[in-house]
Amino acid sequence: MHMCSRWTPALLLTTALFGVPSTISNAETRSGTIGVAASITPSAERGTGTAFQTLTPGSELHANETVRTGDAGKADLVFVDRTNLTVGPTSEVKLDKFVYDPVGNKGKVVIQATRGAFRFATGTQDHSAYQLNTPYGSLGVRGTAFTCEVKPKEQKRQITGCDIKCTVEQGEVEATTRGGNKRSVHAGQTFCLAGENISVASAAGPPPPSGPPGGGGPGGGGCPPQSGTPTCIQ
Repeated sequence: MHMCSRWTPALLLTTALFGVPSTISNAETRSGTIGVAASITPSAERGTGTAFQTLTPGSELHANETVRTGDAGKADLVFVDRTNLTVGPTSEVKLDKFVYDPVGNKGKVVIQATRGAFRFATGTQDHSAYQLNTPYGSLGVRGTAFTCEVKPKEQKRQITGCDIKCTVEQGEVEATTRGGNKRSVHAGQTFCLAGENISVASAAGPPPPSGPPGGGGPGGGGCPPQSGTPTCIQ
């Protein structure tokens, strides 16, 4: 059985949410609140453990909560530091850690993306504050807006498929595999993380291989050119 999805502008979730200053101001004044849901397309919910409740526009968000969406769901989330996170359909993210330091460099925003599609845009804190983790590796964020799709852990990847596929819109992302292989990806580039291989594509042509010896090339578990082609997960 195969599940295929095409990397289209609709999937890139390019909604921007900077037009809600009054909501953010209210969120900052309430103890334990790290942000709010700016808009919701049913269905979406938030919670911890097995206790979940429906997410509605204006719902407060807290550290350690998980946000997940249904087959047609989408959640636009705005945090007190102006970080924007749009969670696409059939997706799940955990707001793992949020420390707000508006004037220094001690802030920390850590998000666990378990599965699905999302768009992330950093807020006003120091660029080193932001990190996104997945079951397959982590993304260091450097003043950046980017979109990603994360393969569900329970699904097998074809040899030419991606565990994580991201397009960097602005700034820079440092992708790191679970084994420690790293690669910097810049605005206008798309990268595919597959096992310990990281391959990067741009409008100029196919991605060059990156990773341990023997990986990334033909037959080595790397990714094909991603522009305009579907990503298939077996």
